[in-house]
Amino acid sequence: MFLVTDAIVTETTNSLKEKAVTTATGLINNPKVLIFGIIFIILAVIILFFLKNILLNSIVGVVGFLVCNFILGIKLPIWATIVVSAIFGVAGLGSMLILKFFGVF
Repeated sequence: MFLVTDAIVTETTNSLKEKAVTTATGLINNPKVLIFGIIFIILAVIILFFLKNILLNSIVGVVGFLVCNFILGIKLPIWATIVVSAIFGVAGLGSMLILKFFGVF
């Protein structure tokens, strides 16, 4: 029983090795792979640059909400303010405070 299982595992492993080698040799010295690699690296850097700014703005907005709510004692609706602060950051928090001033909340 074990000999049959070992033979199947060995055959499958050898088959996968052959497929991997043929795939890898097809990618070596292929200019399309180089071009797509460079494009993906540039896209990743651009996306991370913009996401970093958006993430930082969202964190500062939520921290500002927590400061307003717990330290300054300004009671704003929790979920609406957190969502707006997470999306728009400090500007969203400022908008919520203006709405609070005019009595919308």
